[in-house]
Amino acid sequence: MRLSPAFAPLASLILAARAQDLASPASTSGTLTGLKYTNVGATGTYNQVTNIVPGTFPSCDVNPSCITAPKQISGKLAPFDEEMTFNFRGPMNLHNLAVYQPGSGANATWTQASVWAAGQAPTNLVFMNNKGGDKSGEFSICAGSSQSFANGAWTDATTAANAEIANGFLDENNEINIMTAQTCKDSPCDGFARGTANHGWGGSKMLIATLDMPASSDASKVPAVWALNAQVVRSAEYGCNCRGVGSPGGCGELDILETLVGADPNQGVSEIYSVKGATGSGSNNFFARPAAGAATYAVVFDVDTDSIAIQKLAGWDYARTSVTRDIVDKYLDAPALQVSFATGATKRRGVAGGHRRRHGF
Repeated sequence: MRLSPAFAPLASLILAARAQDLASPASTSGTLTGLKYTNVGATGTYNQVTNIVPGTFPSCDVNPSCITAPKQISGKLAPFDEEMTFNFRGPMNLHNLAVYQPGSGANATWTQASVWAAGQAPTNLVFMNNKGGDKSGEFSICAGSSQSFANGAWTDATTAANAEIANGFLDENNEINIMTAQTCKDSPCDGFARGTANHGWGGSKMLIATLDMPASSDASKVPAVWALNAQVVRSAEYGCNCRGVGSPGGCGELDILETLVGADPNQGVSEIYSVKGATGSGSNNFFARPAAGAATYAVVFDVDTDSIAIQKLAGWDYARTSVTRDIVDKYLDAPALQVSFATGATKRRGVAGGHRRRHGF
C-alpha cells in the first residue's frame, strides 16, 4: 500500500521510533539482552605512562623503558569518564557505528559526535590499528609498533586517516580501534602519546554499533568488542600502558561482547576492569554471538548515574543526529542483569583466552 504524501512524515517518525526500540523479549539472565554496571566510579590511583624510552636496535637496552607515575582519580564513572577508544577483533562484519555525547546542563540532548557506514567515508571517526612503522606511526625496539592509520581492508597500515574506504569486513587475524579525528598534535592528549595518536571520547558517551560475527575458521581466533582508556593505545596496547587489574594500574577497560578461547564460541561475555579490580557477567550469563545476522547494541557510559549499560536494540536510525535524555534513560533503566562494581570486586574470568590472553597483558 502506498501512503499519501500527508502521512509520509508521520510514517517516517514511527519507523524512526521503532528503530530505537529495545530487543524483545528482554532477558536478564542466561542469554542476555541487557547488562548494567552500577557503582562504577573509583577513588584511587593508576600508573599513567609518562614516557617510553625507545632503546637502540636490535635489542631493548634500556631498563626500565616504560616510565610511569601514579595518577589520582575519583568521582562518578572514574576512570571511564576519561577518553575511551572502542576496539574490534574479527571475524566480524561492521555495518554501522555512531557515538553520541551530551551537551552541558541537566537533561541535555546527546548529539551525534561521530558516525560511519560500511562503504562510506566516516565523520569524526578514524580507523586505527597497531601496525605503526613504515606507512604511519612509529616502531621502537622497546615499545614495538605504535598506533597507525588502518587501510581499507583493515589488514595493514596506510599513510593517512581514512585514506581508503572500508567495506566493513574484519578478518580473524586482525584488530582495529576507532578514535576521533582530533590528533594529539591538534590538542595535547592526557598521558604519553607517540607516533600516530588521536583523541578518544571523554565524559559521558554512547556507542551504537551494528555488526555480526561469522564463524571462525580457527577456534583460537575469536571475535570481540571492547573499550579501552585511550591512553592504552596511544602508548602501546600490548606493551607499556596503564591497563591493569587492580591498583596500581587499571586505567579502565570494558569487555562489551567477547568470545573466549576454550569457551562456547556462540557466547560473548562482558567484564569490567579498573583500579577497583574486576567483575562481569559471570560464567552463566552472556550475550549470544550474532553469527547468523547483524545485531545492534547500545553501550552507554553515563557520568550522571555512575553506570554503564549494554543493551541489545531492535535497530537504529543512524541518520539520527541527536538523542534526548529520556532515550538514554530508557536504555539505562531497561531490563538488564545488574552488576555492582563496588569496591573490593575481584577478577572473575575463569576461562583462558580473549584478546589480552592471546596477545599478552
